[in-house]
Amino acid sequence: MSDTIKYTSDNGYTGVLYGQSSLAIYNPDGTESMHTGSRNINTYEELVRVVDEHPKFMEMLRKVAESESKE
Repeated sequence: MSDTIKYTSDNGYTGVLYGQSSLAIYNPDGTESMHTGSRNINTYEELVRVVDEHPKFMEMLRKVAESESKE
């Protein structure tokens, strides 16, 4: 895959698929929230789903980290 696919959600997050396997998701303020060089998604529709669900994913990670720190 050589084309770049970009999507900005109503939630303010922007996702970009580029290169052979890169995925980047940016916070509403433009800072990078997540970046990976390995991905399982390759279509615009899949990118939309991941970006739309990103705030829930980040909240889940926050809760896991919080519970781990209490142990």
